[in-house]
Amino acid sequence: MTIFKKQPPLLWEKVLLSERLLAGVVDLVIVAGLCFFPRIGWMIGLIYHLTKDALPFLNGQSFGKKIFNLRVIILPHHASMSGEAEKSVIRGLVAIIPGLNIVDLWFLITRKVRLADEWAETRVVYDQDWETTGS
Repeated sequence: MTIFKKQPPLLWEKVLLSERLLAGVVDLVIVAGLCFFPRIGWMIGLIYHLTKDALPFLNGQSFGKKIFNLRVIILPHHASMSGEAEKSVIRGLVAIIPGLNIVDLWFLITRKVRLADEWAETRVVYDQDWETTGS
């Protein structure tokens, strides 16, 4: 008889690193494509990159996360990121600041949580897990 029960993994511990990275690559391809538009393309790409997880018409998912059925949630209440631009901007800025983005990637690989997730108090989960928790 065991005294300690094995706890089920937290929602964000189930997400595969490869899926998170591939969703990020999809979003980077979108940003790069937007940058090819003359004059304001780079600005539209930057705005998309910084607010991609908070866009209301995507229901709080970026295009890459939508493809891989991932979603960013806000802790502690597991609410959707839709309309929460400030948290999305924190996550986006960490990814584009040289040096800090390397530390962020190291956090993701070693701890399964980005440094940006810690600072913005967010996590990436599977969309179906978020929907079944009643959030």
